[in-house]
Amino acid sequence: MTFASVRAAAEHVARVGRITPHQLAALTALDEGLSEAQRARFTELWRAEGSPAQPAPDAGWIVPARKIVREFEGCKLESYLCPAGVWTIGWGSTTIDGKAVQKGQRITQAEADARLDVDLQRFYDALVRAIPAVSGWPGNRAAALVSWTYNVGVGAMERSTLRRRLLAGEAPATVIGEELPRWNQDNGSPLAGLTRRRAAEVALFVGQEIQQKVPNHLRLTRTGDVDRRGLELLRLEFVVDRIPMEELLVVSGAPGRQGFRRGQDSRAGSLEPLPEGRYRVGDIEWRGGRDVYAGSWGAGLGPVWVGIEYESPGVTARSALGIHLDENQGSSPGTAGCVGIRSMDELKRLVSLLRKHDPALLFVDWKLGTCPPVKPM
Repeated sequence: MTFASVRAAAEHVARVGRITPHQLAALTALDEGLSEAQRARFTELWRAEGSPAQPAPDAGWIVPARKIVREFEGCKLESYLCPAGVWTIGWGSTTIDGKAVQKGQRITQAEADARLDVDLQRFYDALVRAIPAVSGWPGNRAAALVSWTYNVGVGAMERSTLRRRLLAGEAPATVIGEELPRWNQDNGSPLAGLTRRRAAEVALFVGQEIQQKVPNHLRLTRTGDVDRRGLELLRLEFVVDRIPMEELLVVSGAPGRQGFRRGQDSRAGSLEPLPEGRYRVGDIEWRGGRDVYAGSWGAGLGPVWVGIEYESPGVTARSALGIHLDENQGSSPGTAGCVGIRSMDELKRLVSLLRKHDPALLFVDWKLGTCPPVKPM
């Protein structure tokens, strides 16, 4: 089958919204036999020839696609084994510049974000080749199928009943509403995460918002790792639109006092870590003036103070809480219960991230069952 015949078939589908069984079988056989280089060349020719299958000029699908994929994939800057046993990195990428991700590989956040957009475009192109009418859909509809294809893979998309029904001319909203929820299983068992993702993709396809706006916030959780000073390392995450974007490892409380308690159970003067609950995050306060990292607010506090005020649930006896440098860690490590930043470099990074994300709240979650949920704005 030549490029001209493939283009003609694509134009026919774009015009009438359906394809004959003979055309479908021929296109499927062709697609299965192409190399990645041939697929890329086909895409270039398709766009250059002005086919109805070419992407919309403004790529209106990519913003909602990026949003929903980020929400459900999460981002890790060091390679990890996915549930299928494949080395993965960033927002779910399994290749970098055409090479398989390797154990121990690391990338920056900027590299992960750029890689995501490259991968999204690749999956969009695969969708357009397999279901040419996608190129004429509104951005939210294309984005929903890009997210699904990103998750299940191009091969599964091409072999799916969903694709066959769309090419046969069935109503897209009906097909998506019936077919996507079926893709929620792993080894025959439904997974809650996949069920939520499929529901979000269906909602996005039919025009509903996939989520309400939630305030940017901080989340403090335990890692289970203890440093040489006897302090448990804690994970301070910057969460944007429900997605953990960046993090710092911090400490709280004093050595020998690492008791993690609910707000109402935590006692003043205990030197224990920040109690579980919801806090209001204050402004960055400087001892020596803005961006002056000399001076100190007091013994062990360092030059920067970010106050945090306990809000719920109930009340706590703890007070005068904040985020600051663990300045005198050599002689008296840890804090009296505040969040301690472990180095001057990490303090500078904290300031940069606070300015970048402007979190309104801090949620301390020790898995004791009292941390309030993040509510939409």
